[in-house]
Amino acid sequence: MDNDQPEMLDVVDSDLRILGTADRERVHREGLWHQTFHCWVYRREADHIRLIFQLRHPASKANPDRLDVSAAGHLLHGETREEGIRELEEELGIRAPFGELIPLGVWKEEMDLGEGWIDREYRHVYLYECRKPLKEYRPQPEEVSGLFEADLGSIDRLFRGEQKTADLTGFKVTDGGRQLKERRTAVRQDFVPHSEGYYRLVLDALKQREMES
Repeated sequence: MDNDQPEMLDVVDSDLRILGTADRERVHREGLWHQTFHCWVYRREADHIRLIFQLRHPASKANPDRLDVSAAGHLLHGETREEGIRELEEELGIRAPFGELIPLGVWKEEMDLGEGWIDREYRHVYLYECRKPLKEYRPQPEEVSGLFEADLGSIDRLFRGEQKTADLTGFKVTDGGRQLKERRTAVRQDFVPHSEGYYRLVLDALKQREMES
C-alpha cells in the first residue's frame, strides 16, 4: 500500500454486512464498527503451552509499550478474514497456511483508545501452533518492539487474579532489527486492556488444547 494513502476499512453491521467504507482515522474517531484479524501464536514445551505476546511499539497511538496479541491488524477494504493471515508474516516474519489456524469465532469488542477515539471491532480470532523457537521470528521493527513468551498456566493465574506477576522471556527489537534478549516480570496492567471475556475466550481454548496434548 502507498504510505501516502490512508488505510480504507469496510464499515459493517452486526451481521458483518458491509455498509460502506471509511479511512482508519474516521473509523476510530466516529467509533464505526469494522473487522480485524487476531492470531494468538503458541508453542508446546513438553506438556506445557508457551503463549507468545508482542510488545507494542512505543509510537503506537493505542497502548504503547504494552504486551498484546501475537499478531493482529485491520481487515482492509475488500479483504477477507483469510487474507488477514498476512499479519503473521508482516508482524512476526512467519508464514502459516490458513488451514492450520484454529478458529475461535468472531468476538465483538469495544475499547476506548483515548483522545476521543473509540475502537469498535468484530475480531476474527484464531490460534496457531508454531514449532519455531522465538529467536527465529523476524518481527517488523516499525510495528513490533519485542516478542515475549510465558507459560500458559502463569498467564491464566495472573488474569484470574490468583497471582500478581508473570515471568516472560524473549527479546526487544532494535530499529535495525537486532534481537536483544530480555527477561521481564509483568503485572496485569502491562497487558493491553482487552475485555475479560475476550481473554477468557483465548485462555480457555488454549487450556483445553494443553489438556488434550
